[in-house]
Amino acid sequence: MNLPPGPKGNWLTGSISEFKADPLTLFQKLYDSYGDVVSVRLATTKSVLITHPKDIAYVLKTNQKNYSKKTRGIGRLKEILGDGLLTVIDKEKWAHNRRVMQPVFRHNTLDGYISIIHKLCQERLKTWDGTVSMVPEMTQLTLQIAGRCFFDCNIKETEVIGNAFMEVMEINQNRFRSAFSAPLWFPTAQNKRFHKAIQVLDSQILMLIKEKRKNSGEDLLSRLIVAFDDETGDEMNQQLRDEAITMLGAGHETTANALIFIFDLLSRNPKAYVRVREESLTGWSGDCPTIEELKSLSYTTACIQESMRLNPPAWVFGRQAEGPDTIGGYDIPKNTLVMMSPFVTHRRRDLWDEPLDFRPERFLESDRNRLPFSFIPFSGGARGCIGRFFGMMEMQIIVSSIARRFATLERITPEITGWAPLITLRPIDDVPIHFV
Repeated sequence: MNLPPGPKGNWLTGSISEFKADPLTLFQKLYDSYGDVVSVRLATTKSVLITHPKDIAYVLKTNQKNYSKKTRGIGRLKEILGDGLLTVIDKEKWAHNRRVMQPVFRHNTLDGYISIIHKLCQERLKTWDGTVSMVPEMTQLTLQIAGRCFFDCNIKETEVIGNAFMEVMEINQNRFRSAFSAPLWFPTAQNKRFHKAIQVLDSQILMLIKEKRKNSGEDLLSRLIVAFDDETGDEMNQQLRDEAITMLGAGHETTANALIFIFDLLSRNPKAYVRVREESLTGWSGDCPTIEELKSLSYTTACIQESMRLNPPAWVFGRQAEGPDTIGGYDIPKNTLVMMSPFVTHRRRDLWDEPLDFRPERFLESDRNRLPFSFIPFSGGARGCIGRFFGMMEMQIIVSSIARRFATLERITPEITGWAPLITLRPIDDVPIHFV
């Protein structure tokens, strides 16, 4: 067989120790040393890393039928998210649920949430005075937005759901980092914490579903209940629970991390922030923006995109080869884990000029010469993120609101750089920024 090149690694564990210690550096070194398609063994898992857009497009689109989400990473997420759109493996079930849910996430149905996001953002900004730690602030703000837009929850209900969700995510991340973690059925102290938090999360979500069947609202969960009930004629509480928690994870944690990195970069690039502020001050005709005014914020949107290029929250995702295949001229055996890393693809010098620099202007230029799947912050293909428009809209409102309110910003610890690549990509500190 003509297998892809790659490191030999340890005779027993392969490259798992390097992966656990610093996966971003490992992936970058693999690409730099071996090219577009690289074999890498992670303990007992035979894997390949692909980074060229044409190969990524082949796996996610052209030959997607040969690739499934039956991976270890998805298995870990299913412990929390169940069979939501992100983690469901059965392709027919995914296609059915995506078709049912798609109308709920159409652009013309989401602009009604602009005023809610704007109001919550303004309330949060009123509490800012001087130096702000962006990690807890953005985490709390996006949680409040998710609670109101997704579930129409009050602050107390949102806190209960948010605390339980963050508890299970923290434990899940600990299990992800650990060389060995006991199965969830084994009664360790950590597993007991996990089950307790899951019970709280499930009870809160199922209670909301029950209430909204009696009194439906305009929140996304109410709309999902109507969509699923009309489609099936059954009360699919478990499926709705899974989709609700998936929305919470995708629409809260990933958006918060993206926003944190955006302001980290703007604080390091004051000229870019001045331009964002000028655009934001002139881009809104009233107190709250319209959907058309958000679309006109071209430079602000470019800054968001450029930040997500450099710091993609979904820094890696994978597919399992259901049958043998060929990628980039190399043989891919059945059951191989095919990993794709936006973090590496977004830094390829053959795809991006000066790829390590923050240059929002690149997204103001025509993308006709940019290969499809060279920019994949929301994954790609049929299983790309269904909520990407909502996420972009939310980030546009928050970035513009902050820029309109504060003339300058300065990172208190500019010497600190780096990433914490867990389930999503995070900064290594709380990103303290002084706003004036």
